Amino acid sequence: MAIGKENLPYPYNQDFSGIVTRVKGVRESTRAALVNSPKVASYLKAGANLVEQNLGACDWSAVADTGKRQYWSGLRFLTERALSKEMENLEPPFLRQRGDGPYRSTWASHDDYLNDLITFLFHAMSYDPQYNAGEETREWVADEEDFVEAIDRAAYHELQAICRMPLFRLQLIMVATADRNDGIHDAIANSYAGAIEPWMKTYESTFAARGFRLRPGVTIEQLAMMLAAVAEGFAIHHLGDPAAGIAGEEPAGNLVGMAVLGILNSYLEPVAEPSGTTLRTHFRDVSHRARPADRTVDETGD
Repeated sequence: MAIGKENLPYPYNQDFSGIVTRVKGVRESTRAALVNSPKVASYLKAGANLVEQNLGACDWSAVADTGKRQYWSGLRFLTERALSKEMENLEPPFLRQRGDGPYRSTWASHDDYLNDLITFLFHAMSYDPQYNAGEETREWVADEEDFVEAIDRAAYHELQAICRMPLFRLQLIMVATADRNDGIHDAIANSYAGAIEPWMKTYESTFAARGFRLRPGVTIEQLAMMLAAVAEGFAIHHLGDPAAGIAGEEPAGNLVGMAVLGILNSYLEPVAEPSGTTLRTHFRDVSHRARPADRTVDETGD
């Protein structure tokens, strides 16, 4: 029985128009049909499998026992040979393909395939299936009775979720090697949209339910980007130095939660007691009052 694209799991059953743009075909109608075929989806699945196998969290001691190299440079694992081998072992409902004939009839070059694969992996639709903790951590922030404990718990598990994601490790590689004109930045921007937009909705509803509003001078998008940057920065540190104590043994007091708490304490204010001042103005006033009496400051200076 022929397998239709609609039978594939999300996000491989989605419309790839505008994402997969480099397949072969003399006629536009032929290329359009190929873009949304099970064949192309299966090749993307095979490439995604290789990214997960090579960039996902794993037991490196077990890898070392097999004699494989523990360190990889760039995307060298995404070779045509590795892709063909992965295609032979795909599980249904994805298509299995043998040899490189079907591959070469679909993409003119390996670079074309890699560009389509990267665009797909960084598309917003691909984020949550890898993240796999979004609903849980977002619900904690919104529903847990103690807001401080909710922040600690969500931040703790958010760090772990990011560090597990092959997509995050792939992003680090691509950011370090991306050329300004190769489209990688647009692809990564799409991935950030998939990561940040759900959090923006959670923040808006959570702040309103808990009686908070943003201070003047900051938007919900700016706040979400700051919090995402904090989580990613700590994730990079934690991946590079797991013994640094970034996460700790339990949610309470983890460094990510401490940083997030500091940001929220600075940019949120009770709806019933609004200050009406920006954080810059507030902190400038505090810093002036804290300055020793023997030092003066130009009150008009910025």
